[in-house]
Amino acid sequence: MKKVISLILCVAVCFGVLCSCSASKKTVLTIGEAQLDSEVFSYFFSQVYGDVESSGGNLLAKDEMIARAVNKCCEYVSATTQFNALQLSLDTDARKRIATSTEDEWMLYGGYYSDIGISKQTVAKIYEVNEYRTQLLLYYFGEGSEYEVTEDEIEYYFDRSYVQFKAINGYFTTIDENGETVLLTEDEILAIRNDFEEKCSKLESGETFADINDGVDVETTYIAVSNSAYPEGFLAKVAELEYDKPAVIETDEYIFLVVRSDAKKGDDNYYSTYRTKYIEDLRGEMLTDMLVASAEEYGMTKTDDELIGIAENIISARNKRK
Repeated sequence: MKKVISLILCVAVCFGVLCSCSASKKTVLTIGEAQLDSEVFSYFFSQVYGDVESSGGNLLAKDEMIARAVNKCCEYVSATTQFNALQLSLDTDARKRIATSTEDEWMLYGGYYSDIGISKQTVAKIYEVNEYRTQLLLYYFGEGSEYEVTEDEIEYYFDRSYVQFKAINGYFTTIDENGETVLLTEDEILAIRNDFEEKCSKLESGETFADINDGVDVETTYIAVSNSAYPEGFLAKVAELEYDKPAVIETDEYIFLVVRSDAKKGDDNYYSTYRTKYIEDLRGEMLTDMLVASAEEYGMTKTDDELIGIAENIISARNKRK
């Protein structure tokens, strides 16, 4: 892998394929021959700040967030460099995704981006480089590549990380006269368990969810096992179920009647449609490390005072919008 990256680095330097900023804007970060103005850094710092904020992290760790944003800039430059050096290309579908994603994001955040000095053109470029990154992912790890992720590995990961199922649920709790959530009595819980076991038997006998659910069918759910939308531990238990075999699953406060189905079946199944995403899940971090390491080989200079000023401006703008 190092030989491949070194070759790409040499080609990139020889042919000068690195991106640069507009001559009319002040450079705040130079990575190899790529001179980045404030817009790309602003986008990535805002993204990092938002990630830290949503995860409940330390919003006062400004230097750490700046460093993370700089790493994203390194990845951005390296992805552009390698994409061009390898003479890869984007197809029509990729161009459509760039246009759609740009329009959607600008519709939601265009006013905010304008306030912090990010243009729509820069947002479009970010999405374009995201597509470069996807092509690099497939170049290094996709089907037929030198470091191909095997189908068995993808399937194993998929079957344990994503679930598709139908379910109905019941509650082991109620609201008392004080408005507090309390457990039902043991007899009430036992009655619910018996009801769900009876319905499970009916499904095993060939009845449908509509048959056991007052004529109302149940929508199929497809979801990552790591999703927190369901009670803790529930989705992990679903991932252990046999396909098409009804089962009753209990958590502390809920009971579920579940039938897991195979998300790899069907013409437009989730396995084939989002296969690239699963390769990203499996090798994305490795690709990021490769891209950042390559950028470090290019060499980097940064204007710390400028980066700090941009970060403070973004933090102030975000706080005003709260």
